[in-house]
Amino acid sequence: MKSWTKNGFILLSILFSLFLVVGCSSSGSSKESVPSDQSTSSDQGQDQQEEKADELEPVILLMMTHWGDEQFETYFKEPVEAKFDHITLEHVQSRWDEIEENVFAKQLYPDLIMTSVSAEYLEMDLLLDLTPYIEETNFDLDRLEPSILNYLKDQSNEGELNGLPLIRPEYALVYNPDIFDLFGVDYPTNDMTWDEVIELARKVTGDMGGVHYRGLHPGNFDFMMRQTETPKLVDPDTHEPIIDKNDAFKIYLQRLEEIYSIPGNSFDSVEDMKDVRGVDLMRKGQLAMAADRAFAGAYVGAAVENGLNFDFVTYPRWGGEFGDYGPNEPGNGIVATTTSKHPREAFRVIEYLLSDEYQMIKSENGDLPSVVTPEVREAFMKGHEHYEDILKDKNLAAITDANPAPLPRISQYESEIMEGVDYREGIFEGKDINTIIREMQDKAEGNAKSVLSKN
Repeated sequence: MKSWTKNGFILLSILFSLFLVVGCSSSGSSKESVPSDQSTSSDQGQDQQEEKADELEPVILLMMTHWGDEQFETYFKEPVEAKFDHITLEHVQSRWDEIEENVFAKQLYPDLIMTSVSAEYLEMDLLLDLTPYIEETNFDLDRLEPSILNYLKDQSNEGELNGLPLIRPEYALVYNPDIFDLFGVDYPTNDMTWDEVIELARKVTGDMGGVHYRGLHPGNFDFMMRQTETPKLVDPDTHEPIIDKNDAFKIYLQRLEEIYSIPGNSFDSVEDMKDVRGVDLMRKGQLAMAADRAFAGAYVGAAVENGLNFDFVTYPRWGGEFGDYGPNEPGNGIVATTTSKHPREAFRVIEYLLSDEYQMIKSENGDLPSVVTPEVREAFMKGHEHYEDILKDKNLAAITDANPAPLPRISQYESEIMEGVDYREGIFEGKDINTIIREMQDKAEGNAKSVLSKN
C-alpha cells in the first residue's frame, strides 16, 4: 500500500476545502441538498418542487474507475445516459493510489467512484454518507447481498454508510472432464471438501499420451482463506499482527503444502507459483481442476477456440467448525463523493446501477449481481452469445447459489502491515509450516511498529 505523506495530505485537504467552499456557495451544494427536519411543511413542499425542477436540469457527472474508456462506455456511460436524458456521465481512469496525480492534480473531482469503502478514501474524507439519500428515496437495502453490505457498514465512518456493493466476484471449482476420462477417474461433485478435492487431484496428476497434466491449481490469491468467518491476520482494533494465532491460516498453509507436494503438481520456481494462473493452464487443456474465480466467459472463449471441455462444481468446502461457505470479497462497489455538487443525481445513478433492470443486464452478461433477486441471479450468463450451444448445460448454479462467507472488519493498516509478508517462498522451499508462520509474524510485527509510529 502506498504511504501518504503528511504534505500530500495537507495539499489534498486544501484542495478539498477550496472545492467544498466553492461548491457550498452554489445551489448544487451537497450539504444543503440533504433534507432538513427544521423546515416547515410548507417550506418542504416548496423545496421539493424546486428540487424536482432542478433535478431535471442537465448535469454532468464525473465517474472514476480503474477500467479503460471502452469498458466504461459499455458498462456505465451508455446505459446511464440511455436511462436519464438529463445526465451526462464522463470518465476519469485512475487507481486509488494514483488519484493525486491522475485526478486532483488536474483539478478533477469525481461525483462517483467504482470502489469499495476503504481506509484510504475515508482518510481523505472523500466518501459521502449515503444514509440521507437512502432514507429519502426509501431505497431497499434488503435487496443487496447482506454479507457485503454488512462489511461496507462496518468499514464506513461510524453511523454512516459510505458505499454500496455493485458487482460480486464469482467462484467455483472448474474442471476438465476430458482429463478425468483419460485417467479413468470420476468427476468432482458439488459440496466436496478441500481434503476430498486434494485427494482427487492426486489421481489426475501425471503424464498421459505424452502430455503432462496437473491435478489442481488452488488459485493465485488466498481465496481459501476468504471462506472462513475470521480470516484476519491483523487485529482490526489493536492493529497487531495475529498470524500466529490464526488457526485457519495454519490449516490453509498445510493444504497448500499438500497440494504442491503432489508429484508433478508443483512449479519450477516461486515466481511461477505466484504468477502462473489456473485459468491459463485450464484454457490450454493442461489442468484438471482450478479452485478460483469462475471465469465462465474465458472458458467459453477457449471452448470456441480450441474445443476445451469444462464444467463447474461448487468451490471446495472447509466443513466442520469453519462452515460450508464459499469465498467472499467486497468486489467492485459504488460510492458518491463529498466533492460532488450533484449528490442527488449521483445517488440517482447509484439507484439505477443497483436496480433489477441494470443488474439483470450485468447478470446476463456474466457479472454476478449484488442484488439477491432470484430472477436476476438465475439470468447469469444467459445473454452470452454461446449460452445455448455451450453454457446452457453447464452447472452455473454452482456459481450463483454459493453461500458467501461473512466478511470480517479489517484493520485500516492491514495492507501496510502485511507488505512483504509472504508464505509462497517458504512453501516452495519446503519450509516447516510453523517456521513460515513465525517468520511472517516477525516481519509483520516489524512493519506494524513502523506503521503505527507514524500514525
